[in-house]
Formats: sequence, C-alpha cells, structure tokens
Amino acid sequence: MGLKKSAAFILAMILLSAVVSGCGQDKNDSKWGINEFVIVLMPGEDSPEVMESRNVFDKALSELIGIPVKEYRATDYTAMVEAMRTGHAHVGNFGPFSYVHAVERSGAECLVVTGRPDGNGGFVHGYYSYLIANAAAGIETMDDLAGKSFGFVDPQSTSGNIIPSDIILDHFANDYPDLTFEDIHINGKFFSSVSFTGTHANSMQGVMRGDIDAAGVTNSTYQAEIDNGNADPDKIIVLNISPLIPTSPIAIQKDLPQELKDIVLQFFLDWDDDENFWQHRGGVGQRYIRVEDHEYDYVRVLRERYELTD
Repeated sequence: MGLKKSAAFILAMILLSAVVSGCGQDKNDSKWGINEFVIVLMPGEDSPEVMESRNVFDKALSELIGIPVKEYRATDYTAMVEAMRTGHAHVGNFGPFSYVHAVERSGAECLVVTGRPDGNGGFVHGYYSYLIANAAAGIETMDDLAGKSFGFVDPQSTSGNIIPSDIILDHFANDYPDLTFEDIHINGKFFSSVSFTGTHANSMQGVMRGDIDAAGVTNSTYQAEIDNGNADPDKIIVLNISPLIPTSPIAIQKDLPQELKDIVLQFFLDWDDDENFWQHRGGVGQRYIRVEDHEYDYVRVLRERYELTD
C-alpha cells in the first residue's frame, strides 16, 4: 500500500503562518536563525481547555527562547513528517511509526514522552492497541473478522494501522498463508471494505454507529470515549490487546542549534504545571520524561517487515 499522500494541501495553516510571520523579516533576525518556533501535533480535536493549555505552554517557552512559539494540529501523520522535512515545523509530537519515518526522512531526534506516575516516585510510559468490533456485527472473536468491514486510522498510525495489521496477519497466518499487508488494506481482498478514518475517535465512533464492523484504536481513546459518554462498552467487543507500544514521542529537528535543542529539552523536563496544563493534557501528576531512540526499535522491525519505508 502507498504511504505517501499529496503534500500540496497539507499543513495549510502552518505554511500560511510561516509566510505571514516571515514577511519583511530576515531569517536571521533571531538568535536561533528562525523567527518562529513551530510545534506540530498529531491529528485530532482540541477542547477549549486543551487549546488554553497550549497557550500557557507556548507563552512560557516563547519567553524562554525569545521568539514566538506556535502549535498546530497536522492534517495527518504524513503532514507532520513533511512539515519537519521542509523546515515548517521544528518540533513534532509524532506517533511511534511516524517518528521512525521522520528520523530517516526529516532528521527528527526524540526528546521526551508523556510519563504517568508508577506509584513509586517514578514514571512509566507506553500504551496499547485495541482491536474492537461492533457487538451486533456478528463478530465474537478474531476468527470472525474475515469478510467484515474494517477501519484503520491513518497509514502511518502505529496503534491504528501498523500494529493492528500485524496482529491480524499473525492471527490468520495458518488459514491465509499468502495474505499480505497490502491485501488487508484493499477492499474485497480480506475485509469486505477498508477505510481510513483519520483519528482514533472517528474509528471508535464508526464502530459504535455500525458504519464499520471493526477497527484498531488506542486503549486511551477507547477508555476516554466510554468515560465521556460517547461510547457504550456493552456495544463494543475488545477482540485483541497488543503488546505494550512505546509512547508517542516529542521530537526536534536535528539541524537546529544545539543550545536551542538543549534548552527546549530541559523546558519539557521541567514542565510541571498541573493546574493549567496536565489536568487538561492527560491527567494531574503526569510529566514529560526522557526517551531514547532505541525504544522504537520494535516499531522499526514492523516497518521493515512490511516494507513501509516510504
């Protein structure tokens, strides 16, 4: 399957902002050689509270580095990689798969992940991919997926595409020995129909409404949609839970000045604003913690296994 998407329209807001903010200014006006520090976030939707928490974070970082800081939501994962590759984003909150792609294509260097308290004074990170199904779709186990409709999130979504695909191919390896990664993304090859929903919440809601029979979503989305009343757990079956996946990293462009990269890293590590930030961005008590590139080698193995290198 193709992982490239047309870049002609992606990140329109970022490109427009870059043009507007750059008009009449020399690129080297600032100490860092850039006039604006751009952080691009994964696709999704923001509540007013989350947007305000972004403003608080951006203002504090801007005061520290001496230039405006702007955050944007990308249209998709490919857009994030392209934004960093073309210099329109300096930091990206990538998914694990899009991160390993960005390392190779865009010069990304991982900085931090969101860590949750482990109860012993430290922090842990990681999440899971759930394969879910509509309880009324005649699916009781993984064996019932063949011939049904399936919703993947995005071609570069780790927990919404790559790992669910791996789980499906592994499960059906004996019954369908010739089944390929591409096959399960083509209508009529294994699933009756296949779609890309754009976000984990869209996949969850598609299953809830019966628009799609099954999908892969993060455990956090699954729980959040139930907790906020948007999904009924009695109408959704969890068919499979993946191995632990390394948390989506925040990465910086490697060609930025080392001093700036060091300052930004420390800023993330020191950020402890529970009242204005963490309670809206995952939960009070969470913190940014250091992450190393080798933690994503599991994702690299899958990337190579299915030749998803471009």
